[in-house]
Amino acid sequence: MKLSSIRSRILILLIPLLFVVWGIFSAIVYDMTQEELYETHDAQTFQLARVIAQLKGDSISPDYLEDDHVLGEYFIVIRDGDGNDIYRSTDKVKIPQDLRPGAQEFESNDEDWLVWTFPGQKTDQLYIIGVVIDEATELAEQTIITVSVPLALVLVFSIIATVFIVKRGLRPLTTLSETLQTREPESLGKLTTEKQADELVPIVNSLNMLFDKIEDYLAREQRFIDDAAHEIRTPLTVVKAQCQVIERDALDDATRLRFDNIIEGVDRATHLAAKLLEHARAGQDAHKEITEHDLLPVLQESLAQQAHAALDKNVELQLLQSEHVAAVVDPEDLGAVLGNLIGNAIRHTPSDGEVIVVLERGDDHIQLSVEDSGPGVPEKYREKVFERFFRMPGQSSSGAGLGLSITQTLCRRNGIEISLGKSERLGGACFMLKLRK
Repeated sequence: MKLSSIRSRILILLIPLLFVVWGIFSAIVYDMTQEELYETHDAQTFQLARVIAQLKGDSISPDYLEDDHVLGEYFIVIRDGDGNDIYRSTDKVKIPQDLRPGAQEFESNDEDWLVWTFPGQKTDQLYIIGVVIDEATELAEQTIITVSVPLALVLVFSIIATVFIVKRGLRPLTTLSETLQTREPESLGKLTTEKQADELVPIVNSLNMLFDKIEDYLAREQRFIDDAAHEIRTPLTVVKAQCQVIERDALDDATRLRFDNIIEGVDRATHLAAKLLEHARAGQDAHKEITEHDLLPVLQESLAQQAHAALDKNVELQLLQSEHVAAVVDPEDLGAVLGNLIGNAIRHTPSDGEVIVVLERGDDHIQLSVEDSGPGVPEKYREKVFERFFRMPGQSSSGAGLGLSITQTLCRRNGIEISLGKSERLGGACFMLKLRK
C-alpha cells in the first residue's frame, strides 16, 4: 500500500486506531460488568451461607461482611404443609400465606417483591425465595449503563478521531486548494507534482494543461491587440497626414468644422490605438525577473516628462521628500505607472491647481503618492476606475479609459499595491503605491 495515496494514509491511521479503541473500551466494559455481577453474586452467596448457618443453629461472623452484602433485599422461607414457617431468614417482610407454586409479586413494607415458591418432592414443605423487584431492575439498569456508557465514549472518541484523521489525510488537498486561492490572476505557472498525493497528480496535471491553454489564449489575445493597434495606427497616420496638407483657410466655415471633427476623431483613434498597444505590452513578460532599483531618477524623469503638460495648464507640479530610496521594481514599468497617474492628475486638475508626488519610507515598504487638487473620485467609483474603458459619468476630459487599467496591470506585475483615496493635503484624488523594499 503506497503512502503517497490519500486513501492509504487515512486507512493506515484509522484502522489501527479503531482496533486500539475497541480493545481499550472492551476491557473497560468487561471490568465494569464483571464488578457489578460480582457484587450481586457476593450478596446472594452471603444469603445462602447465612441460611445454611442458621439452619445449623449458627450465624456468620460480621468480620467477613462487606458493604454490598445487603440483608434486606433477599429472603428465604421454609414452610410446612400446615402453613407454619419452619425457617425465616428475616422477620421484616410480611409474607402472604396463600402463595401458589411458581413466581408472583406482592407488596410489603412499601416495597415490591418477586417471589418464587417451590414445593418439595418428598415432603409437603414449600421453599420460598424472594427478592426486591427494584434490585432486579437495578441490576439490569446497572448492566445497561455499564455497557452503554463506554460504548458511547467509544462512539464520541471514534468520531473525533475520524474527523482528525480525515482532516490530516486530506491535508494535501487543502494545501492545493490554498495554493490556488492565493495565486494572482495572471500567475499561470505550472504546479509541481512532487510530493503530491497519488489522487491529486491527475488533477494537478489537468490544471497545468488548463493553465497552458489559458496562457496560450491570452498570448493570442495580446498578439491580436498588438497587431491590431499597429495596423490601425498606420492608416490613421496616413489620414492625419493627408488632412494636415489641406489648407484650412481655403475652406468655408461648415467644411472647416467638419475638417476639425475629422482631425479630432483621428487623434482620438490614434490615442486609443496607442493605449491598446500599451495595454497589450503591459500584460506581457509577467514572469520577468525584477530587482532592486533607485527610485529617485525614475521620479525625476517622470515629472520632467509631464512638466510641459503642467506648464500649459498652469498646474504646479512638484516632488516632496526627494531622496535616494531603493525598492524592488522595474524602472520602465514604474515610469509608465507614474506617467499615467501624473498625466491623469494634471488632466483632471483645474488651472492654477497643484499636483504633488510624495515619497515616504515605511518599516517594510516604500510608499509613493500622487495627489492633486482636482474634484477627486467619489468613493463608489474608486474600484471601477481601474476597469478597462470605464469613465466616470459627467467626465468631460478626453481619454480612452485604459490608462488606469494599464497602471493596475503593471503594478501587479511588480508586486505593487495600488489604492485610490482622497488627498488630505490637496482635497482631490490620491493614488497610493506600496513598493517592496
